[in-house]
Amino acid sequence: MKSLLAPTSVAIIGASNDETKLGGMLVKNMINAGFKGKLYPVNPKGGEIQGYKAYKSVTEIGEPVDLAVIAVKAAFVPGEMANLGKAGIKYATILTAGFKEDSPEGAELEKQLKEEAKKNGVRFFGPNCFGNMNPGAGVNATFAHLLPKPGNITIFSQSGAVGSSIIDWAYRNQIGFANFITFGNKADIDEADLIDQISADPNTKVIGMYCEGISNGEKFVRAIENMPVKKPIVIFKSGRTQAGSAAASSHTGSLAGSDAVNNVVFNKLNIHRALDLDEMFDVLKVFSSCSPMKKDGIGIITNAGGLGVMSADATFEAPYIHAVKFSDETIKEIRERVPSVAGVTNPIDVRGDAKPEYFREVIRVLYKDPQVGGLVIMGSPLDTADLESVAKILVEMKDEIPVPAVVCFAGGYKCDRANEILRSGGFPCFDTPDRAVRALNALRKYTIRSEIPRDPLKVPAVSGRAQTEAIIRKARSEGRNSLTESEGKQIFTAYGVPIPGEGTANSAEEAAKECDRIGYPVVMKVVSPDIKHKTDVGGVVVGVKDSAAAKEAYTKILDSCRKNVPNARIDGVSIQQMVSGQEVILSMIRDSQFGPVVSFGLGGIYVEILREISQAHVPMTEQQLDEMITTTKAYKLLSGARGLPPADIDAMKDAIRRIVLIAQENPEIHELEINPVIVGLKGKGCWAVDALVTLFKE
Repeated sequence: MKSLLAPTSVAIIGASNDETKLGGMLVKNMINAGFKGKLYPVNPKGGEIQGYKAYKSVTEIGEPVDLAVIAVKAAFVPGEMANLGKAGIKYATILTAGFKEDSPEGAELEKQLKEEAKKNGVRFFGPNCFGNMNPGAGVNATFAHLLPKPGNITIFSQSGAVGSSIIDWAYRNQIGFANFITFGNKADIDEADLIDQISADPNTKVIGMYCEGISNGEKFVRAIENMPVKKPIVIFKSGRTQAGSAAASSHTGSLAGSDAVNNVVFNKLNIHRALDLDEMFDVLKVFSSCSPMKKDGIGIITNAGGLGVMSADATFEAPYIHAVKFSDETIKEIRERVPSVAGVTNPIDVRGDAKPEYFREVIRVLYKDPQVGGLVIMGSPLDTADLESVAKILVEMKDEIPVPAVVCFAGGYKCDRANEILRSGGFPCFDTPDRAVRALNALRKYTIRSEIPRDPLKVPAVSGRAQTEAIIRKARSEGRNSLTESEGKQIFTAYGVPIPGEGTANSAEEAAKECDRIGYPVVMKVVSPDIKHKTDVGGVVVGVKDSAAAKEAYTKILDSCRKNVPNARIDGVSIQQMVSGQEVILSMIRDSQFGPVVSFGLGGIYVEILREISQAHVPMTEQQLDEMITTTKAYKLLSGARGLPPADIDAMKDAIRRIVLIAQENPEIHELEINPVIVGLKGKGCWAVDALVTLFKE
């Protein structure tokens, strides 16, 4: 798709001499961008447009055209696709609106557009997009007259309005773009289609994305995992709602809605998720300007003690970096070079009346310290401070400083000229100490996560697909989308997930016999496809110790369930061997965009009280499995917190691997939850003592 992003010949369909119209803006913007290739205005009237020969149709051009930019009425766009096919033009950007975003009729028109494009072999952006830019190639096929300078950031934006804001920010801050690409309705090309090409682009160092929705999540994941050249991605994904949780019937499904899945996937792919545009801009700046941050420690230099305290607080709260405790040798050298230094404990306070050269001297000492991986340089616009000279020194030193360095000149009017010098010199500058520190933290986080090994998950060499398929087929034949607990456990058994000894009874006497066979103590639970959370309706009795108690429990369960859920179908009472250990929850929910997501956390009643769930996207690596487990409070208990005996974490991991296999082999399963899994002492195993399995509705 090189000719799509860096075309050498462009046809503008709907071109105009009226620069207030979209077609006129496009021609003017291409001219003002310094486009050196061939420009072909297309208008049914022909003639001349803004100094160029105009063609009545692209079919009249008679020369190869890399890209067609379409700005005609929506009703005419499908016909233009046919014309592109006749002219041999393979790529288009459609700025025209009035498609699925507008009305049902527009949606039907977009369907025709896609069919016509496919028939004629045309790939396209849009419709309803803002266009695309490549400043280095002199391309501005948007209706924004501002063109950022050439640089190393590629921007993807689904929204034209947000894209316009990003362009304006870049222009004001002298940030350069390698590419600026908008997708509009994403009827054809989306982000995943371009990742391969953009990651291999030598002009692109970092990718920024604004997304409102990721249309094909699994395709998106594959594209980023298979990037030929790994490059950082910063994403601002709007729409942080829990709407996706409404369809979830499991505990973890309701606690972890669709936006939580976005976080899981972005974390897996080492994508930095910005929570607002300010954060997106800040992180793009530091990735664009700095090399990877190879060490956690930072050195802080300031001319104001208060700013130093702010930065120290921000550093303390940043999980991936810390303020270095300098060695005696470093402190001694600073004192020798800057005799008037006010503080040397990090932050280094060079005083409000410090000579600009003092910043240079301290920087040279700090970047040689073996603990220092990054620098934060701050200045207050005191009347005794010459921030403009400091800024000039920093720009001069930019290539000399071997570690990432960021600047915060905290102020407004009196800092403007100094910040302008920094921006012109490509030095990342921020308005507040917190933003400067958080940007370095994001850089360090990306560097750390880039170095984590990616060993494939060791999935057991078993398959329970045949047995599971039969169970699903039976449920479907009975019009059920929920499996019984017994059916769920049959699936677990087929895949080797251990369950306690159990049986089923349909009378009080049969319950007593089954309990005698299994051995006491036991837990007894109602069997019903209509009751998902059995404890809530009195459908569970634990600690049954003899046959008399078994008969009493059976009667109690049935009476309570019939009272609380009178229309529920009851298929009996299950009886399970009671096992002891730490309770955890394991579950899987199949996200509509990204596919299976596995969850882990404290089980039993704690899942809703503490609301702590850790998740991993499938397929996962061994390292992602470890991270999912070790970042929870449940792990602290399992590993022997406060003198507790350690639990069988290896057995629990094996159970998770088998749940992953169930998810991968059985796409009909929407949700699967085991609450609780009982994890015994180390070496004793673990057991799934419950099973909630739901299927997708047919």
